[in-house]
Amino acid sequence: MRTCLVIVDCQNDFVEGGSLAVAGGERACRAVNGLLQSTHYDVIVLTEDFHPVDHCSFAENGGTWPVHCVQNTYGAHLREEISGGVGSVLQRGDSVTVTVVHKGMDSRIEEYGASITADNIDRFDIVGIALDYCVLETAKLTKKRYPESRVVVKSAYTAAVDDSPENRERIEKSCGEEKIEWER
Repeated sequence: MRTCLVIVDCQNDFVEGGSLAVAGGERACRAVNGLLQSTHYDVIVLTEDFHPVDHCSFAENGGTWPVHCVQNTYGAHLREEISGGVGSVLQRGDSVTVTVVHKGMDSRIEEYGASITADNIDRFDIVGIALDYCVLETAKLTKKRYPESRVVVKSAYTAAVDDSPENRERIEKSCGEEKIEWER
């Protein structure tokens, strides 16, 4: 069985202290690093918000969010736990393909989900930040593109903007409606 780990937006601006911090972001990144060290994947896809300075999602440009993940800034960089974790996977000699997908590069379009290209994959595990936006939308886009593959949101390896039990229950239900599996 060929597997793919999709690590969504584990970037400096999305963890505690970042410009669009999600509570639990640092914990989620540490957990994802542990997953990288303990589980073999054939493909690893890293998604990154990578906005131009005039992006439409920024409040100062009429959008909803504070300025975040501006191209080539510290906030847009992957968390050290993630880049180091992927590096150690490569150093130990695992046969793995690593791809980075940038999203949000068109200043006129808001993109929460990333369009993943990883053919001949039986199972996609989706993890990262923020569960209720980018992780969920990436899972939906992946299931739409690969309807015969298993798409699994591994919720223990995520952080959500709204981390209430009610919101997690709503997200889990939404996943079920889309035939996306939910794993605690």
